[in-house]
Amino acid sequence: MDPVAEGFQTMSETAPEISVPGKCLPCEVLLAGSSTDQRAAFETLVDDYDFAHSQVLYHATTPVDTVYCVKMGAIKLVAIGPCGEQRIVRILKTGDIAEIESIFSQQFEHTAIAIGDVSVCRIPVEWFRRSVTGSGQTQMWLLQKSLTSLINAETWFSQLAISVTPSRTRLARLLLKLRVDDGHQIYRLGIKELGAIVGLAPETVSRILADFDGKNIITKYSGNNDLAKRYFLGNTQALEEIAREV
Repeated sequence: MDPVAEGFQTMSETAPEISVPGKCLPCEVLLAGSSTDQRAAFETLVDDYDFAHSQVLYHATTPVDTVYCVKMGAIKLVAIGPCGEQRIVRILKTGDIAEIESIFSQQFEHTAIAIGDVSVCRIPVEWFRRSVTGSGQTQMWLLQKSLTSLINAETWFSQLAISVTPSRTRLARLLLKLRVDDGHQIYRLGIKELGAIVGLAPETVSRILADFDGKNIITKYSGNNDLAKRYFLGNTQALEEIAREV
């Protein structure tokens, strides 16, 4: 068996059952200019997987054997501190590649956890590396994706974690970053998680959210179902106005 295929068969046990196979944008980029035989070989190794809410895609320090491309949903990347404390360092959405900076590393830097229902395309990392080294077009695409990832990481810090920015401004910016695509739904994280991202005490986050709720800036779904637990409805225009406050 081809070593890439053999390695793919022994991937992390965090993987759930395979759903419907398919290709994402990174797959199409990797396949650009490929022969029919190469495409056929590729499609035997790449699959779509579904992850339920809170399910772990992979753990920090585990070997990088697979490239995870987000096809639908959102993923939180969690850093584990020396005392076991957890902090969300980034949110990935549809079209993102999980920890693109780890593709040429030996292990993942963070733990990836599904927010809501998530579908990903998983590509054997050796195939990915081999395609990148052999194609200038793919190298340029990977560079662009890496640059976007870097900008997002810097923006995440500069807009959300700077303490001189008003608390409600930071929280509004975070809620906008948690939007589902370009709609009004917002992924609903826990109070402690929101506070850890923007550097606020849970009590402060709870107070600001209550104020937003009272002014219909965010709205909670009624009931105790999955929709109510996982999403807010947001007044995007109002949140954007608050996000510009300094």
